[in-house]
Amino acid sequence: MIKPDTWIRQWGRSGGVAPFSEAQVNSASYDVCVSDHWICPTRDPQEFHAPSIKLFPGQVVLACTKEFVKIPHDVACDLKLKSTLGRLWINHSLAGWCDPGFEGDITLELQNLGPEPFVLEAGRRIAQLIFIRMESVPEVPYGSPDSSSHYQGQRGTTPARS
Repeated sequence: MIKPDTWIRQWGRSGGVAPFSEAQVNSASYDVCVSDHWICPTRDPQEFHAPSIKLFPGQVVLACTKEFVKIPHDVACDLKLKSTLGRLWINHSLAGWCDPGFEGDITLELQNLGPEPFVLEAGRRIAQLIFIRMESVPEVPYGSPDSSSHYQGQRGTTPARS
């Protein structure tokens, strides 16, 4: 079952996301914004902080949310790109799932599929989080000592860890 706005507000007010903004609560999702930390494999330097980045056609970039989230142990979370960005040919098609118990900034894998360069500005609402109630709490939530969690507590844009 997908969590409604009343649950999302309670989650946000109780420290589930920082910073929390009532204006980012939707009827069945919470909007997150892109930060100013970019990792672009085709740029020199590859990693930088800037108020915006110009994505050329076909170019990819790692970014992250400006929000630090704490997903409860009885909830899973699906990240979906805002539809306006999809209609501008910006794509987020890779890792868009937060397991129960995940805490951290969410890394975004973005690509410009369009024919024109696109300027992505820090602070823009980029995606929405959809919260799904678990049937029960998992035996091994993300971040627990017995899990294979690589990204628990991550801050900023985080490249792959093996």
